[in-house]
Amino acid sequence: MSFMDKSSQYVTEEINLTGKPLWTRLLYAAGACILGYLTFICLVVIGVAQFVFVAVTKSKNPELARFSADLLIYLREILAFIGFQNDRPPFPFAPFPGSKKD
Repeated sequence: MSFMDKSSQYVTEEINLTGKPLWTRLLYAAGACILGYLTFICLVVIGVAQFVFVAVTKSKNPELARFSADLLIYLREILAFIGFQNDRPPFPFAPFPGSKKD
């Protein structure tokens, strides 16, 4: 066994820590990127709506504030998964942040 064979063996073992093939993580990450983009767009729309609400009523809408907080947690989970900080795929493969299990 040459040095290159040993080197590639270690890299494969380090990358495949969860026991799943790396290409499945790539597919999950690609889906998470799309969901993250859509989540970001939703947060911008909610921010504009909250701005209008505050301009008209002089107070924040608590439902919009709570929903945007959940979306921020969700966006953090997506980024953590894409950045290999977390091995658990985000929603829809796990519960949505802030959802209660009944």
